Amino acid sequence: MNSKIKSLCEANLPYPEIRVERRNPNCARLLSLAYAGQDSELTSILLYVYGHQVARGRKPEMLSEALRHIAAVEMRHLNILGELITLLGGDPRFSADPRGRVGINTAMLGYASDPAQIIRNALAGENASVRLYNELIRAIDDRYIREILKRIIKDEEHHVKLFREMAGTSMYNGRRGRESEECRK
Repeated sequence: MNSKIKSLCEANLPYPEIRVERRNPNCARLLSLAYAGQDSELTSILLYVYGHQVARGRKPEMLSEALRHIAAVEMRHLNILGELITLLGGDPRFSADPRGRVGINTAMLGYASDPAQIIRNALAGENASVRLYNELIRAIDDRYIREILKRIIKDEEHHVKLFREMAGTSMYNGRRGRESEECRK
């Protein structure tokens, strides 16, 4: 079951080569919002690792393992963004502030221990990520970065679908989604 859940947690597509057209510190600053801003890959990783811990042994059964695997996908995104920031001439600090003085405040994260709330928070976060990446695609004039961001969006949209499936399990409305059923086999 674990490998089945893992396979459901990311789009089955290759990532484009990590490269940029030219150094551009302004683009690096924009990417830092998705890298380590208050609603970023870094905060998603932290919340999903936390959710994985507190959801163990609770319904829906696949939630804890899905969060663990999705955190790994988000870590891949974090790594990609860090590489892009570096190639652009930026500093991949865990801060959206270009001077590195203001980082995320983990006390301000939307911690939840109730599985239904974890799923609602995850859905909101994934939808916010898709919006942010679409904004970055419009703002950044670099075809390589735009292609990479479009690929990351595919994973984020996949996460939205998976969390919607989990929200549709019997725990919430008496129905189980097809993917959720497959994970229980």
